[in-house]
Amino acid sequence: MNCLSVVIITYNEEHNIAECIRSASLVSKDIVVVDCGSHDQTVAIATKEGARSFIIEWRGYGFSKNFGAAQAKYDWIFSIDADERLSEELAMAIRKMSFTECSSIYKFRRKNHIDRKEIRFGTLGFEMVERIYHRHCTRWDLTPVHEKLVGNQPIKKTITGNMLHFGLNSFDDHKQKAIRYARLSAEKYLVQGRSTYFLQRAGSAIFNSVKSYVFLLGFIEGKQGFFIARSIAYYCWLKYFYLDRLLNKSVSGEIHRHKRSMAIKAVSN
Repeated sequence: MNCLSVVIITYNEEHNIAECIRSASLVSKDIVVVDCGSHDQTVAIATKEGARSFIIEWRGYGFSKNFGAAQAKYDWIFSIDADERLSEELAMAIRKMSFTECSSIYKFRRKNHIDRKEIRFGTLGFEMVERIYHRHCTRWDLTPVHEKLVGNQPIKKTITGNMLHFGLNSFDDHKQKAIRYARLSAEKYLVQGRSTYFLQRAGSAIFNSVKSYVFLLGFIEGKQGFFIARSIAYYCWLKYFYLDRLLNKSVSGEIHRHKRSMAIKAVSN
């Protein structure tokens, strides 16, 4: 088996973590669980399954993943979510690999499931994820959401096989996740100095929804494809709506601070 460590970030994953660790053990004997304040039995179960568990304060996805990589026994890291499982094809492909080039980042397809049903088309049907990397050449950025692997001129390579994702039990789950990620995306955009306007909100929502439903053949999924396209439109519109609120709040704060500063100067004079 390759000298590869698996890092899993958790928060209240007692229903997923055991099966995730068993799946990860197909490619690694060193499994690191970084728990961010679970209130259930996640850590106890992970320890029982043979993982090395660490409990930290939540400081973001990227920070947690980098922390986990630092605790690993090996330099090559495989990042997995608690609600993901390796297909046999992917596990076999990884076991056969020899990791030599430090700058390489390995990616593969992720098959998303809603209520245990695989989504084959639309945006969720054609997802690629980058998950295997060398911790001394690559690390996760610290953006609030949709964190990415960054390195010095990384070489990206594709592995055969699929990661199976079972994180969505219903379309309501998908909607709630869209709301949570929209808030985090807005915070990310605010830090990046982005602006927003109505046409941008509407255009992003329409374009990405049509892309999923029409160009990526989401309509083949029937009602599910329609609901996914609608959720994508909602997410795209909502993240810019939240950004607009944050920008207005920031401007109001600046005006308030300016008025307060002027008032203090006037009193001082």
